[in-house]
Amino acid sequence: MLHNRIRNAVATLKVRLQSQLFQNVMANYLAVAWTGGLSILLIPVYLRVLGQEQWGIVAICMAIQGFMGLLDAGLGQIMPRDMALASANRAREAHVFALFSRSYMALGLIGFVVGQLAVPYLIAHWFNNGQGLADGTEWVLRLVITQFFFQFSNNSHAGYWNGLQEQKKANLRLCIFGTLKHMGALAMVSLWSPHALAYVLPFTLVAAMEWWSNRQSILGSLADAPAASLAMGDFQTLARNAGLLAAAVLVGMVVSQLDRIVLSRALDAATYGAYVIVANLGLAFMQLQYPLMRAFFPRVVLAGAAGVTPKSRLLAMSVLVLCVAPCLLIAAAAPWILETWLSNSKIASAGVAPLRLILCAVAINAVYHLIYQRIVAKGENRMVIRINVVVLIIIAPTLYFAAPVYGPVAGGMAWFLSSLLQLAMGGYWLFLQRNSSTKSMAHHD
Repeated sequence: MLHNRIRNAVATLKVRLQSQLFQNVMANYLAVAWTGGLSILLIPVYLRVLGQEQWGIVAICMAIQGFMGLLDAGLGQIMPRDMALASANRAREAHVFALFSRSYMALGLIGFVVGQLAVPYLIAHWFNNGQGLADGTEWVLRLVITQFFFQFSNNSHAGYWNGLQEQKKANLRLCIFGTLKHMGALAMVSLWSPHALAYVLPFTLVAAMEWWSNRQSILGSLADAPAASLAMGDFQTLARNAGLLAAAVLVGMVVSQLDRIVLSRALDAATYGAYVIVANLGLAFMQLQYPLMRAFFPRVVLAGAAGVTPKSRLLAMSVLVLCVAPCLLIAAAAPWILETWLSNSKIASAGVAPLRLILCAVAINAVYHLIYQRIVAKGENRMVIRINVVVLIIIAPTLYFAAPVYGPVAGGMAWFLSSLLQLAMGGYWLFLQRNSSTKSMAHHD
């Protein structure tokens, strides 16, 4: 009898390992490990070759990309949902892809034009409190805005594959082109010039190649589908459907970029670059939750907004083990990790406090996302807006006044406080939902 149980357990495990859900989760984690690991391993090399000032310019470029990414508010969550609903209908798949692809390109073009026009003002009045940046920075910023256009437009390709649960393909291509970007940047800064321009140039060229290659791959897979015919009404419908969620996500994305935005003005380029190093390390652990969320999301959409289920319990346990626990362990070992990783005592000692605060914030955020997924599944977009608006109202002035006093630590404080606020409000929403459900059951009884 014991032998039969073991055999059945092995057979069940084998089926689960071969399931599309498991393969997508593993593909997502392997992509996160490869791309995140590559970036983390190379940051000390870039810092040593470029020097703190030029690395600070690179960090400013990252801040610009993060801010311009706010244009993606809503679309990044809506497209996988719509693709999941359109799956198995080739005409519908082609229509949804064409609609979102053109929407991404239009928004990317708007961001490109506005960004290029804003470059002189940002250099003269914003970054480093208008005290000036290294020579050649203007061309670096203009180039990174060009990179943004291709990178942003490429989001439609990722949304297409993720929505159809072809995440292995999406992640493979992400890893290939991500590797090419870093290899090109490493070669350029080492062999050509230790300048931020040499870092950004290969990233821009490979981003353009990635966009073109992904687009050709998807169009080839849709060759047998009827040509999509779009009208202005389709874009108007998309805008209406995206309305509340887009507003909620936009506010949330502003909150997530507040530290980069405020500190880029309050700190000099070298200090800001050092903060971005430790912030990137801490926030890299946030990627541990996204493979799980992406893999479960299409199933949540297709199954409806169910309550506590075996799948939701599995997700919760996975988040605690794979997301929360690693953050707390790394936070405890932060001094040794920074010293070993960077071989720079000055940056390491200054980075311990903000890194620990950010890692604790990421752990809290992972728990909050278990609730957030249910909020989105129930279509409670107004609640998402309320949560993010409250966080923005509290965090923005706190960070603005704390930055001149606490420097980089203020960024960690902002992340920690915002995560606590989100979890508290999300927990209150969950309490109200359960209370309402209990009253409804009592009424029926």
